[in-house]
Amino acid sequence: MDMSPGGIPLAEGGEDRDGLQLDVLKVRLGPVLPHWPAGLVLHCALQGDVVTEVRAEVLDAGDEGRDDADALARALDNLVSVLALAGWEGAAAQARRIRDAALETGDRPEDLEGLERLRRRVRRSWTLRWSLRGLRPLTEEEVRHHGLPPDAVGDTYDRLIRMMDRAATGTRQDDRPVFRVEHLALLVIGLDLAAARLVLASLDVHELQADHTQHEVAHG
Repeated sequence: MDMSPGGIPLAEGGEDRDGLQLDVLKVRLGPVLPHWPAGLVLHCALQGDVVTEVRAEVLDAGDEGRDDADALARALDNLVSVLALAGWEGAAAQARRIRDAALETGDRPEDLEGLERLRRRVRRSWTLRWSLRGLRPLTEEEVRHHGLPPDAVGDTYDRLIRMMDRAATGTRQDDRPVFRVEHLALLVIGLDLAAARLVLASLDVHELQADHTQHEVAHG
């Protein structure tokens, strides 16, 4: 790939679905990126700001704690990611404060000040509903095909509400499956980068797995 004097990759030519010549830019997302699944790397080809090809890999993210306080903090951290990526910094900051309190005190969800209030605030937001509704909906069949947990059914808004409910009720997620990176890559094809990050955050990814071979998917 040609590089600019500053080391930034230059766009190359490529055809879109209508046969028009468009610039193609290669970018890498992860593994170090705010509100991003730990260890995930996506090598993306973009036409405009739309992901048209993805090569996925996973790096070792290490083991994480499994006690109740960590489980609640993780649920809240996932919530922070979706709210922040959706542009609602106020609610994300509120969730972040509750997460920090959970880690510091070890309190149960019902004892954490502000958690139920945040839950009501998220559910009442029409702007949030409008911005996430219809974003990468998944049917039960698609969820099974991609090896996703049953709570991934629906769109990004549905997944956020379930995520909020799990945090508020202290539901543990010990039985969540290991996500295969090639399946995650398929889910971001055809999305712009901002939408792709939101979709991945809404899936509440805990563990990632990949074969030794690299996985590349493209927009058909």
